[in-house]
Amino acid sequence: MHRPLLTLLACLATGAALAQTPERPLPRDIFAHLAANTWAFPDVTGMHCDENPHSITFDTARKTSWFDWRGPMTNYLGEIDQQGVYDVLESDDGSITMFLHGEQRTTDAGEPVVWILRLIDGGEAYCWDRTDWSPPRCTHLHIRCHGPAPMS
Repeated sequence: MHRPLLTLLACLATGAALAQTPERPLPRDIFAHLAANTWAFPDVTGMHCDENPHSITFDTARKTSWFDWRGPMTNYLGEIDQQGVYDVLESDDGSITMFLHGEQRTTDAGEPVVWILRLIDGGEAYCWDRTDWSPPRCTHLHIRCHGPAPMS
């Protein structure tokens, strides 16, 4: 089993906060780290690193983000899509709070959902939390894609 998945499962099972371990510190710049890598769903058929990874980019002011998949994917509405666009609301060393353009999901209070991208496992993965969830939760695990293993 992948280490990020084990980290996620341990956090979910215990209800623990998503703390960073000393051996895996967070990257210095969350925006640069996310933009410098490609990401994928490890447990979704057809969405692995070698099939349909996605990239994340930000405008220079770091107020807008684009999540772009290599190929078509099915979004939360069941529609074929290839890009998600978010407004960046705030950030810290380990998370970015964002609002998805066209978001149709709502909180129990009837407000549009606001998402929190959380780096986990020292930046080897990220997951999504919501501002209306308590205590911090983690869902929709994405792992950092690594290049192919070197041939010897």
